[in-house]
Amino acid sequence: METNKQIELESALVERLYGKFYVMQDVAEKRSLVEQEIAGLFQEDNEGRFKDEKEALSNENARLKFVEEFLSYGAIQEFLADFECEDIIINALKPIYIHHSNKGLIRTDKQLKTKEEMALFINKLVLFSGRKKVEKIMNIELPNLEGRVNLVKSPFGPQLTITKAKGEPLSILSLVERGALTYEVAAQLWLYLEGMSIRPANILLAGGPGVGKTTLLNALFSFIPEGDRLVVIEDTLELSTEFEESCSRLESGEDFTLADLVKNSLRMRPERIVIGEVRGAEARDMMTAANVGKYCIGTIHALSAREAIVRLQNEPMHIPEDMIRLIDVFIVLKRYHVEDKIFRVVDEVSETGGMEQQKILLSQIYKYNYESRSIRPVSTSTVYRDRLAQQAGLTPKDIILEVQLRAFLLQQMAERGHMTLREVTSFCWAYNKNPNKAVASMGFDRKSLLGKGQ
Repeated sequence: METNKQIELESALVERLYGKFYVMQDVAEKRSLVEQEIAGLFQEDNEGRFKDEKEALSNENARLKFVEEFLSYGAIQEFLADFECEDIIINALKPIYIHHSNKGLIRTDKQLKTKEEMALFINKLVLFSGRKKVEKIMNIELPNLEGRVNLVKSPFGPQLTITKAKGEPLSILSLVERGALTYEVAAQLWLYLEGMSIRPANILLAGGPGVGKTTLLNALFSFIPEGDRLVVIEDTLELSTEFEESCSRLESGEDFTLADLVKNSLRMRPERIVIGEVRGAEARDMMTAANVGKYCIGTIHALSAREAIVRLQNEPMHIPEDMIRLIDVFIVLKRYHVEDKIFRVVDEVSETGGMEQQKILLSQIYKYNYESRSIRPVSTSTVYRDRLAQQAGLTPKDIILEVQLRAFLLQQMAERGHMTLREVTSFCWAYNKNPNKAVASMGFDRKSLLGKGQ
């Protein structure tokens, strides 16, 4: 079929299908609906506009091929299937760029060649997302959480950024394997998140764009005990909570802001509130939630723990210093681009302490060393450790031995090939319920290991 005529036929189909995909996730259903609409379009074509196309698609194989092409993403289909492709960037009719997870920004040999092809591409994205019209600025979700699309209509032509959904989220052990952190740091984060079910930490993950904040946050969900009630609040759905059955997922939109949802979440009986990105009025509501005993986790754009505090103190968040101290831990991530390769690391782990000369004190626990390509301990966790020990009726030494034991167990899991998110989550849940039994399932005696300080 001639390219221009195919574009014209697909465009006519899109107009007929707008809004009809909204409740459909099943591909077979969509294929059937498209075939029905093709038949309806041809039947109503009294002027013979698609006479040749009707004849061409009378062949079943040709019709099935057309339907498959119609339901595909055309020029970007191969990039959506590429695990290493993170973002797809389309600036009008210029060549398409992708952001590769290991190589950074790459120019491809693909592009949308005409205004008509571009218009059809955009209309199909809107159709697939279940919307009914194209707007000047749009943020839409592709079906089955394949990714999200940001569209802006510009005088220079449409500008699109398509952020792919990750496949199966990486586990904390996969991140250790990639050099993002060590077993020791992972064990410390496990303690922060779980808090021995007595005193979990309030945590902010900081870093610039694309450093892996969402990836790490997904991995940290493994450490949250199975019975904890979560409310997860985002501007765009990125986090994976497939194992969290009691979790409520909320997304802001035109009718309510992130701050509205955070404020309302207190009525939803959460034990933990997770905010995809903290950047405005929702920060005050998050701190209010922490002040009344809810454990909060969020991400923030900042290059260091100190910079994150400065951002929180200033507009538009404007959090008082005595409230900022409710955040127990800042985890800072960083991205390096060296010799055409990109790697992401946990750059800093810092705990908040007291106040000195109107300045919040920070105790840096771990810091990444670029020369050795490793994250190294700077000082021992004391502020959070002592607080947890006091509430748990333990000694600070008990907490230190607990972190060492957890690091050993995580390493054992990795050495035995139990690396997936499901496996890590299952073990951490089991450990939270009955640590002695969970350690015994790996062939060790927990009390002996703690006695040896392994």
